Amino acid sequence: MLTIEQFTMKGINFLNEDALVINERAALYGVLDGVSSIVPYLSDKKETGGYIAAQAVKNFFESLDRVEQLTEHVAAANQELRDLMLKANINMKKKDGLWGTALALVRIQEDRVEFIQTGDCMILAVYQDGEVRPLTWRQVAHLESPAIAKWEEGVNKGLSNQKDLHGTVIDIIRENRFQSNTNGGYGVLNGEAHAVDFLEYGKINRSRLKDVILLSDGLFWPSKDVPIDRSYWDYTAQRILEKGVEQYAHELLEIEEADPECLKHARFKKSDDKTGMVLHLNNS
Repeated sequence: MLTIEQFTMKGINFLNEDALVINERAALYGVLDGVSSIVPYLSDKKETGGYIAAQAVKNFFESLDRVEQLTEHVAAANQELRDLMLKANINMKKKDGLWGTALALVRIQEDRVEFIQTGDCMILAVYQDGEVRPLTWRQVAHLESPAIAKWEEGVNKGLSNQKDLHGTVIDIIRENRFQSNTNGGYGVLNGEAHAVDFLEYGKINRSRLKDVILLSDGLFWPSKDVPIDRSYWDYTAQRILEKGVEQYAHELLEIEEADPECLKHARFKKSDDKTGMVLHLNNS
């Protein structure tokens, strides 16, 4: 028996570029975080590249009747993204024009959980004794750190609005985009052939496994608000399980609303899209 909690909400942009994957036939569950191109793009339907990418991958996984190899399915979804971009005359050689999506996906089986991830969506396994085990890591954190440090430097120098602060880091953000699917960079599904080389995947057994939490980065709790004696993911997971994912998201939103210019908690926009899923496993 599996109980599913799910939640998604739009951030400050006009579209929610996150998406949820729920395919009960194939026991597949996931979160997606669409990544729009730095070069602005809008389709005839007024859809951004990040929205199109996340929806295409969502539809791909929700249409599967059965699953063989997760890696092969993700490679096929990546190829589908490539085809969509070619159809839209996107130059695949220019990384700043590519549409993409981060992905965290699990397949729940009777005796095990298979997982696959790219980008900075996270998967946390929680055991009956409360131990929290991150199955993934944030593939972009090392690239974002210099931009966050520069943002904080700007705040310390007296910059007090988000627009000015963004101007100080945009070059780093743009430069980071050229690190997609490269050694020393990060993985993302964006139609590049090398995207499959940066997938992280595996399986864990279900013994004593209680919950599986999947999150897009918009639901990461501000690190400054995590008690110094607590592990970051342990604290985040326990808050989500205590509050429920929707209440947790609303409490995070309150923190963001109280800091609209991103001065206390350095981040690149007031509110990112937020998507989370908690799979409660009823293990006998």
